[in-house]
Amino acid sequence: MSREEVQLQWKARVDEFRESGQTAAEWCRVHSLNVNQFRRWIHKFPKQGTAESPSPTIRWLSVTTEDPTTTIATGPAITIHVGSASIEVQDGFNPTLLKQVVHALAE
Repeated sequence: MSREEVQLQWKARVDEFRESGQTAAEWCRVHSLNVNQFRRWIHKFPKQGTAESPSPTIRWLSVTTEDPTTTIATGPAITIHVGSASIEVQDGFNPTLLKQVVHALAE
């Protein structure tokens, strides 16, 4: 038998098995076939009408962004020295944060 004939024969067997409603083991027992070999052929012939890898459903998500709170320094800066540390303060600084940093450095 040619390779194509062998494939056609196994394709017919797989189709018959799928229509039988039996398990692969039951079907192979009735038809005197090796179940492991048969399972390899089942995988070679996917079911008709089903995609091997169905395309995923695409869902869009709405995203809202906020303006960044970080500001870029454009004005003059001052430098504060606390001990051996130096702090550069720009326009628009956070006074609460500066106070916490100075207290932490002073301790």
